[in-house]
Amino acid sequence: MEIPSEIRDLCENPTAILSRYRDSGVKVIGYTCSYVPEELMISAGLQPYRATNIRADPSALTPSFICPFASATLENMIRHDDLFSGFVVAHTCDPMWRLYDILKKKTSKPLFLLRVPHNTKNELSLGFFKKELVRFKTFLEENFEVNIDDDAMFNSISLCNESRDLLKSIYMLNSNNKHKVEASDRFRVVLACMWMPKAEFNVKVKGLNFDNSKTLGDVRLHVNGTAIYESSLIKIVEESGGFIASDDLCTGSRYFWNNVEESDDPISALSYRYLLRTPCPSQSPLEDRLDYINFMVREFQVQGVLTFAKRFCDPILYDSVHIRSMLSKNDIPTMVIEYENPAQEIGRIKSRVEAFIESVGG
Repeated sequence: MEIPSEIRDLCENPTAILSRYRDSGVKVIGYTCSYVPEELMISAGLQPYRATNIRADPSALTPSFICPFASATLENMIRHDDLFSGFVVAHTCDPMWRLYDILKKKTSKPLFLLRVPHNTKNELSLGFFKKELVRFKTFLEENFEVNIDDDAMFNSISLCNESRDLLKSIYMLNSNNKHKVEASDRFRVVLACMWMPKAEFNVKVKGLNFDNSKTLGDVRLHVNGTAIYESSLIKIVEESGGFIASDDLCTGSRYFWNNVEESDDPISALSYRYLLRTPCPSQSPLEDRLDYINFMVREFQVQGVLTFAKRFCDPILYDSVHIRSMLSKNDIPTMVIEYENPAQEIGRIKSRVEAFIESVGG
């Protein structure tokens, strides 16, 4: 697959597009988590932008023993504060929640905390999250002097559903033991969807050519984790002879796998989709995550599962124990690779990945 230069360049330097938005008068909302509905921001005439840890060191405003990913994301949000018109922080894990407390003191821009229930699969949680989305909608209307009506929400839902359909169709090209799309290419396309205007993104993706002439790895793997923006981790696996057939990252399949279903009430439809999608490691029920990973392993005929865990990420480390227990019953090997800074740990990570792929491939 030949990735358009715009997408390739964007993934190398995702903050460059923020200057483009500013120069064209587009108001950008930085958000931290895939539980935040992009549709509501788009309905308000705003551009959603997933904040990242790319090219940032952990912030001096946080202690050294918390998640370096959350800390570096905070650093980027503060560093580029002048390029944003507002921020949305989702309450998922504790470090990401605490970004909100620090941002309150460091930015004068509108700031919203979206409270995401940790038990996602019951009626009380669904009712609570629906009220949270109503509160988010009111926040956007009051701070950006807009009126978000149902037609605008239905239009943005349709637009985002199209993006999700396009991404899922790319992923499904590797199902049933097929080797069609390299993970590094697929990874760039998913990230671009979080940063580009959706209409522009959809046009670009429709024009992609999926005829792959490259030599892909022989050992089919599933990558488990939370948010990965470091393309170096993906390249390490590919260069070591692995083929990442599937993943359950929130910068991967969990971002787009399920669409918003048709409904007369767009807020209810959004709350249902975002809360009842496959939960991230910090949410429950765990059984839903295990079912999703098991589905991916079967659908994409995976031979082994790699978990990339950022240092001090307790949810994913806890999660990995249950994943190993589940997959061992089907003789699917697993490995957890904990890291802090891939650029500084590249040799150690590659050695472990190569050893795992060799053990899986025999």
